[in-house]
Amino acid sequence: MAKKKAKSGGFKKQILSAAGLLMAIVFLPTTFMLSIAMLPTLAAAFVDRSKRKSKAITVGAMNLSGAVPFLLDLWTKGHNFEQAIEIVTNPKAIVVMYAAAAIGYLIDWAMTGIIASLLLQRGKARVKAIKKRQKELVDRWGKEVTREIAVDQYGFAIEKEDKS
Repeated sequence: MAKKKAKSGGFKKQILSAAGLLMAIVFLPTTFMLSIAMLPTLAAAFVDRSKRKSKAITVGAMNLSGAVPFLLDLWTKGHNFEQAIEIVTNPKAIVVMYAAAAIGYLIDWAMTGIIASLLLQRGKARVKAIKKRQKELVDRWGKEVTREIAVDQYGFAIEKEDKS
């Protein structure tokens, strides 16, 4: 039964891939422009080794936001291949699209630092709480619970013999 689910999932992927390829061909000027505009996102996807691909998502969202004005320009001015080439060869357009992707990298870098700092502070607070709790236990049960003094098999402190 598990094999049937795998096959149906594979068939769905094939249908979606075929539909995506068909759409890419039908909207070739858009496909061409986005393939050039979204190169920083592709690089982020290859570089990002995390499971959730947060860097790729952040860079991709910002990269797409930088490409949308030029994409709308392409759609409103005829949606032809010449217009797409004109946009892609315009240095201002490329700078805007790639600068938006760079802002995505900055957002990812800043958020990673902030989250790491918060987790570090949280860990320090947890260590402090554990040490406080350990002190309370020592005060309540005695030094025997610290394992700093020897205890017998029943948990009672062993008196050290004086060798004088």
